[in-house]
Amino acid sequence: MTEQGRGLTHVSEILPGMEEITAPQREPEPIKALTVQGKHHFTRLKQIDALAGIGDDPNADMGFMARLLTLCSLPRTDPGSRLQYKRQNGPYKLIMIAGGDNKLPFGNLPRLLLAWVSTEAVRTKERELILGNSLAAFMRQLGMHSDSGGDRGDRTRLRHQVDRLFNAHVQLIYEAPGHKATASSSIADRTELWWNYRKPDQDTLWQSRIFLGEAFFNEIIAHPVPLDMRILREMKRSSLGIDLYMWLSYKTFTLYTRTKKSERLPWERLYIQFGADPAKVTDKYVIRDFRKDILRELRKLKLCWPTLDYATPTGCLEIRPCAPSISPKALAR
Repeated sequence: MTEQGRGLTHVSEILPGMEEITAPQREPEPIKALTVQGKHHFTRLKQIDALAGIGDDPNADMGFMARLLTLCSLPRTDPGSRLQYKRQNGPYKLIMIAGGDNKLPFGNLPRLLLAWVSTEAVRTKERELILGNSLAAFMRQLGMHSDSGGDRGDRTRLRHQVDRLFNAHVQLIYEAPGHKATASSSIADRTELWWNYRKPDQDTLWQSRIFLGEAFFNEIIAHPVPLDMRILREMKRSSLGIDLYMWLSYKTFTLYTRTKKSERLPWERLYIQFGADPAKVTDKYVIRDFRKDILRELRKLKLCWPTLDYATPTGCLEIRPCAPSISPKALAR
């Protein structure tokens, strides 16, 4: 059985790309998550409608992500007491070491934060980034509209992930035959956060800000991958969906501009790259469930990225050269 879409066109030096989808399966059961002011439940039907609306609207909200962070993803689930995290994709390797309270970042919020950081770094060309006077206003930039507090509320989750991410240290490695390059850096050399997490709408006297680590900042500026921030915000309930979108943005562009050929990736290789526990790559049941998860997220992405082109031959995912989610005209501006 094969799933596929169609693709075409051109991008720019920075890079996006993605695929198209057949009519989505609509699932009526609600997901337990709150939206604006906690007044109504988020459902997959609402997400599908929002993603389809992006696909019909050519006006992208352009953002960026550092290339290596599209190739090597962060932890999707809580690493617990682990102080170090590694992820490798071919010649690229990301090593993250916990700082601060010795906790590693995980889940969707660090991904949204890094997209915001990368976008602001590309836009301003400055290591010092202004987060603003109001926590609520910053949360809206990340696509977070809930006012929930408490131990598991959005404000609490964001506070914890901000602390974990901005205090973490990263090592970025590229190693190929005859060539190895490394860069080590804290995510942020300095942070100043003045927000009142109990009163998120309250403006503070001073603006919150972060000062990015030099090597991390240079990596962002040297290799920015363009993304549509609307897609990230609508995919924010799935770390896997976010990772797929960012990776495909890079992968499809490189296929189109360099080889002009499709690339087939075994599910086991994709699991090593995106799976929650790469050590389980030999478990056929884990791979089977992982394949289902990937295809579910691809069907969503197809709605908002109609040119995304992929197929599922036996045993692998085939990625084809195709048009980006950000139009070439938008990149040229």
